[in-house]
Amino acid sequence: MGKFNYNAAMLNLMEEIASDEVLEQAYDWLCDRRKDYSHNDEVWEVRFRWEEIKPMLQRHLLAGRYRFSLLRRIHRPDDDLEIWSALDSLLLKAIAIVLTRHLAPRLSSHCFHLAGNGGAKAAVREVVRHLPENKFVFRTDVKSYYASVNHDILYSQLAEHIDDPRLLDLWWQYVRRTVYDDGLYEDIEQGISLGCPLSPLMGALFLDVLDKRMEAIGLFYVRFMDDWVVLAPTRWKLRKAVRVVNETLAELKVQQHPDKTFIGHTGRGFAFLGYQMNAAGLTGVAPPTIERFVERINRLYEQRALACLGEYVRRWYPLKCQHCI
Repeated sequence: MGKFNYNAAMLNLMEEIASDEVLEQAYDWLCDRRKDYSHNDEVWEVRFRWEEIKPMLQRHLLAGRYRFSLLRRIHRPDDDLEIWSALDSLLLKAIAIVLTRHLAPRLSSHCFHLAGNGGAKAAVREVVRHLPENKFVFRTDVKSYYASVNHDILYSQLAEHIDDPRLLDLWWQYVRRTVYDDGLYEDIEQGISLGCPLSPLMGALFLDVLDKRMEAIGLFYVRFMDDWVVLAPTRWKLRKAVRVVNETLAELKVQQHPDKTFIGHTGRGFAFLGYQMNAAGLTGVAPPTIERFVERINRLYEQRALACLGEYVRRWYPLKCQHCI
């Protein structure tokens, strides 16, 4: 079998995105994702006219003429969500499918939120498994991660892997988007879109330089999106990891979250991805996680959203039950 030519494969990315196979996969995802949307939402027009829309979309993509629409900002109790148009969301999913195929193998296996790397439960299990041989821990995350991503830095990282101007133009539209918010228009100059199918991959890519540097140190390290844990057998080795993290985050122009940073002995206990643990292992669900769960339950009850309440409990319990880790 011949050697895989990464550069040659990258030359055909836009053709792969515009292929019937990828667009149909993205279309199926859109139909499932927005199956409960209002009957007058534009997703139903895309579904009704898909056989007519798809060839037009393919022509625009291959000619480099596609333009994203305005986004709508939805304010939620815990965060704000940007809603892409149905067709834009479908295309972003298609881009995510193709870029994941080509970029994910080149990103660190220590980034657990990427598909195929195990997810949150696997990250927690790995931390628990390595606690016995490590006495010290550094746990932190990035403050307002999605909103803090620098476009120019992320563009330079992506351009190391992609040189198709059509795809780079689409990517630039994705980050330099315009959002409609209750009568006001905002041009976004920093940060990536929350709730967008492409953003988890971009979130992985942006901090990949941190992953690589932590791998070079040789200490135990796992990351899930912008949350990570470093374990070390000695305080001196932990200090080195802290210094590397601080230097890297300064280069990326982001900050650690002061309220979610813990540096010290594992015996004092620390939280990671909603779980509490210490030198003895997993001790249960972290108190802030339970508080957020109760707040969410109360809010749904007050809204009389009983069906949503039941579904939320069914989804939450298996994820946070320590016996399921």
